[in-house]
Amino acid sequence: MHDTYVFRKIKAEEIPHMFDMILKRMKWMDEKGIEQWNVTRYDEVYPLSYYEEKQEKGQAFVLYDTASSRIVCAGVLLDQDDRWPDNPPAFYLHHFVTEIGASGVGRIFIKHAETYAAEQGKCFFRLDSAVDNVPLARYYDALGYSPVGTCVDGLYEGILREKRL
Repeated sequence: MHDTYVFRKIKAEEIPHMFDMILKRMKWMDEKGIEQWNVTRYDEVYPLSYYEEKQEKGQAFVLYDTASSRIVCAGVLLDQDDRWPDNPPAFYLHHFVTEIGASGVGRIFIKHAETYAAEQGKCFFRLDSAVDNVPLARYYDALGYSPVGTCVDGLYEGILREKRL
């Protein structure tokens, strides 16, 4: 089943779809009572133009499902992140979003992203999760991401997590 997925850089014409996935996820968070992107003005802090810029820099990636001809997961990989106190060779995953109902694709995206990071000479793969999102913390724990600190970015309070590659 995993052979139907392709991890690749996003195309310019696909950016609106990625942004729409984020908007849908914000609405889903409202429905589920999760306070994260939906209460931090995420779509205003990171508007469509932000993702267009990341695409132009080659930093936005997708998991494309060849069986359905659609994007099922997306994220941005940065070489540096001001939330972290150090800067070893690492990729930092941000704006990680899955298509609602596309079970298991986040895990597949992360595995591909980790492989890509190692191929690019990165020693760590880093990400963060909201301090009060226990299910997401468990998810990242299960993927081998250790909590190593905390961060505050505007209205967001997060737990910094990393995996050595």
